[in-house]
Amino acid sequence: MSIPSKEEMTPLKIDQLRSVYDMLSLKGRTAFVTGAAGGIGRSCAAAMAEAGANIIFADLSVTAEKLAENARAIGERYNAKVAFVTGDVSKEDDVRRMYAEAAGMFGSIDIVFSNAGISVPNDNGANIKLADWQRILDVNLTGMMLVDSVGANLMRDQGHGGTIVNTASMSGHIINRRPREAMSEHMMGYAATKAAVLHLTKSIAVNYVEYGIRCNSISPGIVVSGLHDKMDPNRLEGIKAHIPMNRFGTLDEIVGVVLFLASDLSSYVTGTDILVDGGATIW
Repeated sequence: MSIPSKEEMTPLKIDQLRSVYDMLSLKGRTAFVTGAAGGIGRSCAAAMAEAGANIIFADLSVTAEKLAENARAIGERYNAKVAFVTGDVSKEDDVRRMYAEAAGMFGSIDIVFSNAGISVPNDNGANIKLADWQRILDVNLTGMMLVDSVGANLMRDQGHGGTIVNTASMSGHIINRRPREAMSEHMMGYAATKAAVLHLTKSIAVNYVEYGIRCNSISPGIVVSGLHDKMDPNRLEGIKAHIPMNRFGTLDEIVGVVLFLASDLSSYVTGTDILVDGGATIW
């Protein structure tokens, strides 16, 4: 343990403060984004591209057409370099291959937005089928671990540090409230895996801090992203009534938090989680 020097303990003067815009910039960095075919993935990738980053989309092979369209749209709008790879985050060989392809395209990976996750229709407490439980674990927890650890090791070996942002959920903090007619559907598997993501984030953070790699997470509430399109509007209205802001979030209300955690604006933040839920977890 070393005693802090006088220089370390001298507060910065106004003319020594770095530009907020410079700290927010991701110019020259490459971001690897999983779950990129979905609303949160593509929107946060767009925000990072606007901030100057090169983008690598990653998602299942069945989404290749959507990935190609997202890459084209973001590349044209922000004059950014955007490409995509496909694979299953729950399979180690796929994750290693996707990272290798991504690094081969842009040379290095500086930012990982580990956003892939699933829910299943019958995730209803003790009645969940073992196959459904296992698939949720495979993607939401094992997939998150693989994307984080392989990405962190790659950034460590490249020697330049980096940042990882995981998508957890307000379901990792609470058991979601549901309207009375849906009281049996509290998404046990989803909640368990998202709670585990919070601790995984802390573990990755402390294990890689010496290499200049930070790891944090976001916990969105219900965001209008396409995930809830098939839900009964009456049930959605009942769920909305439990949110203090009395509305759902929009995709552009997620991107700022991810961009903050990916950028140097959060350079002293690691192992933490930021809720973006309209106050739903206040109760």
